[in-house]
Amino acid sequence: MTKNYYIIGAGVAGITAAEYLRQNDSSCQITVINGESYPFYRRLSLSSYLQRQTTLESLIVKKPEDYQDLKIFVLQDRVTELKPTEKLLIMASGATYAYDGLIIATGGSAIRPPIAGIDLKGVRLGYWDIKDTLWYEQQAKTVKNAVVIGGGVLGLELADSFNKLGLNVTIVQLGNYLGEPLTDLKAGKIVGDRVRASGASYRLGVSAQAIVGNDNGAVRAVVTSKGEEIPADVVGVCIGIRPNTLWLKDSGIAIEQGCIIVDEFLKTNFDHTYAAGDCTLVKSANWVGDRPNRTWQVATNQGMVAANNLANSLLEAENLEAKKTYQEGLFYNAGVIYDLPYTMLGKFNPDPDDSKYQTYTYDTEGDRFAYFKLTVSDGRLVGAMLIGKQRRTNILRKIIEGNYIITGHELELMDTKFKPTGLPIADIARAGDADVGAKLAAYAN
Repeated sequence: MTKNYYIIGAGVAGITAAEYLRQNDSSCQITVINGESYPFYRRLSLSSYLQRQTTLESLIVKKPEDYQDLKIFVLQDRVTELKPTEKLLIMASGATYAYDGLIIATGGSAIRPPIAGIDLKGVRLGYWDIKDTLWYEQQAKTVKNAVVIGGGVLGLELADSFNKLGLNVTIVQLGNYLGEPLTDLKAGKIVGDRVRASGASYRLGVSAQAIVGNDNGAVRAVVTSKGEEIPADVVGVCIGIRPNTLWLKDSGIAIEQGCIIVDEFLKTNFDHTYAAGDCTLVKSANWVGDRPNRTWQVATNQGMVAANNLANSLLEAENLEAKKTYQEGLFYNAGVIYDLPYTMLGKFNPDPDDSKYQTYTYDTEGDRFAYFKLTVSDGRLVGAMLIGKQRRTNILRKIIEGNYIITGHELELMDTKFKPTGLPIADIARAGDADVGAKLAAYAN
């Protein structure tokens, strides 16, 4: 009997899940419910578009004809209610759909803080999707002063874009440095120096107390918790992302920290109902994580695993892969903020008071916009933070994944005189019983 699968969400987790369902079941019906106006696009490249480095068309990853080739139907609608016991979806359009298997991949959206004046004209909540990006693009054509509330990566990307569009930019950051939680104090200072060098300014350790408007109901300033009034014609509020799960509150789906709770197979507390991506939190006896990990790579991997296990739960076929356990893998995050490339690997920013970890920082050859830090535990490299110049990230990643002992070679790994340019990564990967320091040293000049 033909199986009928529904996937809620057309982001990277949802579309990956659809593709893998098709691989596992060539005859099934697959419907992806897309609540956005655009097909699957590359969210990581929104700033490239806003900064006029690429076109809107180039952001699109999957066009309608791509779905047709895979026999995947995309439905432009929104689910308002889920009845997992009856296996029913209630839609905003009034339609009702029955399913055999379901994957929830609704992603996240911007957190709405309780700031007076947040609904004024010229204020936008978040910088997360194409709609946000197009709105900021239009605003930047007619305004002069921009304030970004939130100095994390998304806030910095928006501020950088405003800078490049010629606006006067001020960042309001509650924390003590910019870039949290992907930076430490020193890295945050480097980012701050780069922000100032670009002509922007920032305020640390303060919150946005209120957004005030003019007689026309449009924003004119942001008032901080210290009483400073910062002129603003446009305001972007970027203080974080929350999972899109409010619509599930009466469904019976288990929720914690606002996320859908899934086991190591990405199954929810209902049979044939799985979840993947930014809306999930993995909880199981063998799982050590306690918070969601929202990256493109994680969402992709979860989409694959959820699709495999959902199909496996409904089908019996010789060519079907065995049930898969989701493995988080090495944390990896890379990007560019204010023209500073960055890479974060593994346990890149441990608690400085935790004696289990030792950190090593390195000379950056006089470059004040560069910073390298490695984290070691029990003689093994477990994390790396690179700001500015990117040096040997692939090698560092292999060393962390290989769980190699590097005792006595910590400083060599980033030393400019140490040049393992001809280092065969495959040799490192195979040398599981070797001291990686000795192997690396063999390639030093």
